[in-house]
Amino acid sequence: MSLQQAVTDAFTKLFGKRPSFIVRAPGRVNLIGEHTDYNDGFVLPMAIDRAIWIALQPCEDRHVSVHSLDFEETRTFSLDNLTRDNGWIEYIKGTAWALQEAGHTLNGWEGVMKGDVPKGAGLSSSAALEMATT
Repeated sequence: MSLQQAVTDAFTKLFGKRPSFIVRAPGRVNLIGEHTDYNDGFVLPMAIDRAIWIALQPCEDRHVSVHSLDFEETRTFSLDNLTRDNGWIEYIKGTAWALQEAGHTLNGWEGVMKGDVPKGAGLSSSAALEMATT
């Protein structure tokens, strides 16, 4: 089963409806310039075939509920109370914080995520998760 199908099926089972959106954000590899991008250095990154997938549905309120098929857990938070937590949910909360700090008004959402970007392998799995939730 494809990752797209896995998140779609899990979303439907968990929330009792079809998702409104399916999002895919690829991992990446840096051919040159590791850790120089934020110092105005030269970089040559490229997307890879591995990705994070999220099936989601926007909500009327300001709560976010995400189930990770990889970590086999659901995490929920309020966009009005972005307290520090541990684990993978921090990347999603950090993205929400940055968007709100930039003046964007956010609504909540519910979703299911799964990825095949190896964690801790230098292939930007956390950046892919952040991009998928932007």
